[in-house]
Amino acid sequence: MLDNSSKWQPEPDWASARLAGRTIALRAVTGLPQRLVSGDLDRFLAEHGLGKDVGALGLATGARYAVRLARDRLLAVGIPVDDGWHEAGYAVTGVGSALRVLEARGDGIRDLLARATTIDVDNPGPCAALSFCGVTAVVYFHEDTQTLRIHADRGLAAYLWEWFECQPLLSAR
Repeated sequence: MLDNSSKWQPEPDWASARLAGRTIALRAVTGLPQRLVSGDLDRFLAEHGLGKDVGALGLATGARYAVRLARDRLLAVGIPVDDGWHEAGYAVTGVGSALRVLEARGDGIRDLLARATTIDVDNPGPCAALSFCGVTAVVYFHEDTQTLRIHADRGLAAYLWEWFECQPLLSAR
């Protein structure tokens, strides 16, 4: 019987996965609580002490923040909240096991963005969900503009990792 899985590389060990080049280092971030929030986002943000959410290539800081995915949807990171409908007018769904988080850091971030997406880095827009390396991912800066976080569907994370392995920015040369 034909074994189609033999043509794919095995998934990395995400707990220790690392790549490093001259201008960028890449690692997987594990154990990050992630929840999808839909509905009255202003009330959600207010209830959890968050001033605002960040959009594409926005700057998120701290261990608790929210990233805008659509007009009425955001990704809440590091925020302990129960799943389900909340009387304040929003619904919450845990998605931590559905999304892998990759973090790229270094001086070559702008070059990486130029290779991975067609977004205007200087005018990115309000929605952090965008086409990144041919897949829809949530992309923003974390703590500083040298650190890029990418949340991608778990099933596509190995593809993204392989794409990163092939990039000259991540080669040791």
